[in-house]
Amino acid sequence: MLRVVTALAGAIAFLTVAAGAFAQTTTPPMVMTMAPMAPASGGGAMRTMPMPPGTPAIDARYLRAVRTATGYTITGQALVKDACQAARFDQVLGNIFPPFFNLNQFRRPGTLGVMCIARLTWVTAAPKSLTSAAPPRWITVRTQKQSVRVPILPH
Repeated sequence: MLRVVTALAGAIAFLTVAAGAFAQTTTPPMVMTMAPMAPASGGGAMRTMPMPPGTPAIDARYLRAVRTATGYTITGQALVKDACQAARFDQVLGNIFPPFFNLNQFRRPGTLGVMCIARLTWVTAAPKSLTSAAPPRWITVRTQKQSVRVPILPH
């Protein structure tokens, strides 16, 4: 019996030493690092994180575009898949005139660890203000269901 216990203790000691040696010889895990944020040229302000990617909202309602002193502002509501989603207007790059916007839904940053029930919900989209010396007469907003031509109203 003593020989069995001694053999087991020796095997455990050998495996512990071997595991420690293996851990020392393996390469360390890759750690993603970011370069330090450099001040933006001109203003000295720090760059901000890019917006999270979004998918087109299901539908839109109460879309409105109003002229301002410096351009125009777009507002409205979006039909999203659950209450953890928010909506925003993203301009389609490459389409210069007339302006074309996607009404996108994305996961709100405060709800990343929350489990949400899939239920269609209307949410207010974040208003988008654009500067323009000569605003167009109308813009187009696209969702999954439709594309809506929205006239820009005087303020």
